[in-house]
Amino acid sequence: MLSDALQGFRVLDFSQGIAGPHGACLLGEMGAEVIKIEPPTGDWLRVLGARKGQSSVLFATFNRGKRGVMLDLKKPDALETARGMIAQADVMLESYRVGVMARLGLDHETVRKINPRLVYVSVTGFGQQGPYIDRPATDAAVQAYSGFSFGASDMVTPMRVRLSLVDIISGIYTSQAIVAALLKRARTGEGQTIDISLAHSITAVQGYKYAEHELTQGAISGELFAGIGLYATADGFIAMSAMKEQHIIDLMGVLGLGDALQDPRFATPQARFDNQGALRERLSERFARQPSAHWLPLLRQADLIHQEVLTYDAYRRDPQVLHQRLFTPTDLNEMGTLPTVRMPGLSAETAPMAPPPSIGQHTQAVLLSMGLIPPPASSTPTGDKP
Repeated sequence: MLSDALQGFRVLDFSQGIAGPHGACLLGEMGAEVIKIEPPTGDWLRVLGARKGQSSVLFATFNRGKRGVMLDLKKPDALETARGMIAQADVMLESYRVGVMARLGLDHETVRKINPRLVYVSVTGFGQQGPYIDRPATDAAVQAYSGFSFGASDMVTPMRVRLSLVDIISGIYTSQAIVAALLKRARTGEGQTIDISLAHSITAVQGYKYAEHELTQGAISGELFAGIGLYATADGFIAMSAMKEQHIIDLMGVLGLGDALQDPRFATPQARFDNQGALRERLSERFARQPSAHWLPLLRQADLIHQEVLTYDAYRRDPQVLHQRLFTPTDLNEMGTLPTVRMPGLSAETAPMAPPPSIGQHTQAVLLSMGLIPPPASSTPTGDKP
């Protein structure tokens, strides 16, 4: 089971938002002990999106399974406590703007003297070097900056993907890099410094798009083929992915458009590529004549790659989703019991992660377990619980 693959590793998560905390949460799903270290005001993600009490669904989702420690790093005693924790950690994540950790004396050059085996990870918008290191960044800003806002649309009118895609991908790359660094440390005994940026992460995802854009001088502005895309039916939508020659022939047959393949504009793959706008119009007009329930059995019978476009509610009730047990009812403290999704690769038998911590919920218990003296009461919250 992968759920105990990182058992015995200790991760200090100083990061806030989504990218860093998501990376740390993934490590926790693989068995690492993850300690969430927050200032007295808490992670700023606690107040974004759907909220209840002291937290939000966003915060709860990306901070499950962590133990919470509150440290006011503006105070010398809290800084000393942080250094004591770092000395006993395997991994440290931070997501502050470049220079903040150096001013606190918690930059990688300083802490490597405390713990030379530490894997030190910085997650920022633009990275640790370059002319933009002082710029703040968010998921939406980096979508725009990287060209993704055009690439995700028709290369004419930019759009923002409302899912926090850049943050989530950055979190995945963060966890990947950390596991690789831990494997290397097992061979060399040395720690690593890892620089993850939102910009680099979304650039990596789009690598093939930049290459296509250069090769075609920007000529590809939409889907690669008319057989790929969303088509409106009389009562819904169907996603098609007819890419191969036989797929197109079969799709045209299902739609009763087989004769159109005799049209010189649609007779060859290159002709269909050059005239995909006209072909897409033909496909759209035919799909719209009948409801989805008419087309879906025919498409399945032809073994064409397709799916009905589902809402969130419909997807959660889908028999394949239910069989795979993709959603797990999980205690999220103030949020109540809500569905969460385990990391791909983990067994459906994997127990749900513990609820996310309240601010500093485990401060006393964690520090005492590490042989550290908790800072004065002014630096820790009241009502501290193990």
